Amino acid sequence: MATAGAQAQRPFVSVAPRLGFIGGFDGVRGIGILGVLFNHAYSPLFPSIAGIIDVFFLMSAFLITSLLLQEHRDSQTIDMRKFYARRGVRLLPSAYLCILAWLVVTILFARYRLHTLLGEAAAAVTYLYEIFYPVGLGALDPQAVENLSIDQFWSLAVEEQFYLLIAVTVLVAIRKRWMEQLAVVMVVIAVWIAWQRWNGIPGPIPIPEDPANANPAVRGLSLLWMSRPDSLMWGVALAVLNARIPEPLPAVWRRWLPRVGIVGLVVSFGTMIIASPYFKELTGRVGLPFPYVPMAPADLGDTSGTYWISFGHTVCALAFMAPLLCMARIKEWYANRALGWKPLRFLGRMSYTLYVWHTLVYFIVLDLLGFDTVLGEKWRVPILAALAVLACLPVYYGVERRMLKVKLRFASEKEVLDLNTGKMVPLDQHSAARGTKRPDTGGSERGDGGAP
Repeated sequence: MATAGAQAQRPFVSVAPRLGFIGGFDGVRGIGILGVLFNHAYSPLFPSIAGIIDVFFLMSAFLITSLLLQEHRDSQTIDMRKFYARRGVRLLPSAYLCILAWLVVTILFARYRLHTLLGEAAAAVTYLYEIFYPVGLGALDPQAVENLSIDQFWSLAVEEQFYLLIAVTVLVAIRKRWMEQLAVVMVVIAVWIAWQRWNGIPGPIPIPEDPANANPAVRGLSLLWMSRPDSLMWGVALAVLNARIPEPLPAVWRRWLPRVGIVGLVVSFGTMIIASPYFKELTGRVGLPFPYVPMAPADLGDTSGTYWISFGHTVCALAFMAPLLCMARIKEWYANRALGWKPLRFLGRMSYTLYVWHTLVYFIVLDLLGFDTVLGEKWRVPILAALAVLACLPVYYGVERRMLKVKLRFASEKEVLDLNTGKMVPLDQHSAARGTKRPDTGGSERGDGGAP
């Protein structure tokens, strides 16, 4: 009886191998950030590329949860102080510097935007952006989004709120042996949110009758499901599943997971383009009747047909679960190797900087320098994307890479990933604290997949 009682008190222990170097993760980030750059350069191109954020949310939740499980397995605890310090060092400097740069540019050259930007900045630095400036707000109150400058911060806010909760939640669930129950709860809530969107319900509370004059927080909550927290929940559930699959991988998993993974890649990325008008032109009469709108169409008074927004985000996240698991567990998978192409990996490592800063680059080029009327539809996409990459290089090397070295001071594990070699190497806490040169650890284990 005593043995049984002791067994019942043992914490949850992951049996999955360490994540290590996964080049495909960075490659997916690289493809994703290119999609974001292209679509923001010319929004009619692929509006449904918005599904890439669901993929990033899925990856981020999977990585963070898996790393927390690894940390507890190695040290029998999760160091909360170091976890939040790593998140802050990793995410805040570039984001806050970007907001400051926007304020300077706006004060000097575009003061008509200053009032709106100040509101955005307050919401962004407190990571409440998706509440006060939710996805789909333009459909309810076009005037409220007329001069938005940093609207990409909505997804960073969703992720930061996830980081705030996940470490404590996982620690409690591990100690109480509630990880499987946590996964079930995540799945149930995610299914319910997806079902709400399918039925045209964009949030947990009704949309106010007069959105333009409603309380901003109430309005934000009425559109909360458009921020796709369910994709993060799918990632947590997938991490728990991965933690229960032993190593070596069972034969049935090794045989079928790559096949299902390929189907998942095709379905996920295919879903991201089927709402494009250009896709419809290419397919001629077979053009798929799934137009894109920025929020659930039922609340816009339109219930005719099937809209991408009703199912697209859910399909993108669910379809990518198999490829994500395959990349994590079968490193030699040919799709993993293809996605690990070095140029894609480099863009993937730059993805956070590019995501945060590219709207400022676009504003300077298009609005302040007057190229909006000069660049035609054909050339504006590659030109703007290339300019964004070039302009962000100093920030990437001068801020982000430096912060990754500082982040090592808050490492909780004895080994870290060296991206130069793709191997785990011992971390000398003493030398890290002195600021000596350490391995490049800015890749697949950084856990910021949702902030591409």
